[in-house]
Amino acid sequence: MPRTKQIDQWLLAATLTAAAFGVVMVASASAPLAREYYHLPESEFAVRQLLAVVLGAAAMLAAAFVPLEWLTGRKVALAALGATWVALLAVFLQDPVAGTYRWLQLPVFSIQPSAIAKVTLPLALASLFASQAEARTPESVALRINLGVVATTFLLVLIEPDLGSALLLLAAAACIFVLAGVSWRPLLLTGALLVPVVLLAVALKPYRIARLAAFFGDTPYQVHQSLIAIGRGGFIGQGPGESVQKLFYLPAPHNDFIFAIVGEELGFVGATLLLAVLGVVVVRGFVAAGRAASRAQALLAAGLATTLAVQTLLNVSVCLNLLPAKGLPLPLVSAGGSDVLLTMVATGLLLNVAKEGT
Repeated sequence: MPRTKQIDQWLLAATLTAAAFGVVMVASASAPLAREYYHLPESEFAVRQLLAVVLGAAAMLAAAFVPLEWLTGRKVALAALGATWVALLAVFLQDPVAGTYRWLQLPVFSIQPSAIAKVTLPLALASLFASQAEARTPESVALRINLGVVATTFLLVLIEPDLGSALLLLAAAACIFVLAGVSWRPLLLTGALLVPVVLLAVALKPYRIARLAAFFGDTPYQVHQSLIAIGRGGFIGQGPGESVQKLFYLPAPHNDFIFAIVGEELGFVGATLLLAVLGVVVVRGFVAAGRAASRAQALLAAGLATTLAVQTLLNVSVCLNLLPAKGLPLPLVSAGGSDVLLTMVATGLLLNVAKEGT
């Protein structure tokens, strides 16, 4: 029998804690940059982050109580993904931002469609696998349809260009395919076919080749500065607000490399506590998947939790020089309205799955 419906307090508390911590760290890391580089008030990026968190909290609560049977229905889920595809194409009708087509400029604000895809692709795949199982669709037919959905989304994000987000979508999709019971042979074959696509994507962009060359050679400048920041932090850190690397040594200190500033100011202890909080979000997401009330809800929760886990791992690994540099934000912590908002929508859906679980 279904248990009494209630919010997963651990998941909710961890999400809000990480988001609040992000506002504080963005305030610390971005103040000199806002003042000296952008000629804005020191609190500019912190205020933007706070606004994103407030809007994200509202969106999270809405996602936590939307009827899941309706949301995971095939028509709604595929319509959401279709709208994401339209947004991913619409960016090419606008002027590029920093040489890329990642931002959709709307009258009041801008948003990254690739961040939306992190929610809508797992939703669509979860719905498709569940409806195909119910309709007893032949496995070969279902596999072609679902791989087509993934390939379309992957390529639309890849040509923005945004290889990091594209690979993140593949990780979530792979988790859903495995949990849905797809046999290993087609998955391995698909993976083998993807390798030359990814290699071609790297080869076509000189900056990607440079990043790989730097990773296997001399440490890239920004990663070197990140390691200095983390090394300066030691065990307990230099103290809140006392980072030196944010003073124009470390690029993007409030965004892709905010973990380095956490390490410098709060040390090993603070960085570990932050990762523990993000770990609670991921673990509770997988717990929700394990207790989900339906196949679609389980696959959705697993896909979203995988996205959060892999994104966190990639961001921290880059800061520690364990992977080549790639611009992926630290979930709920890095500055960036789109990613914060959509991550909180994702955690809202995880809360919803957990609430409806058995």
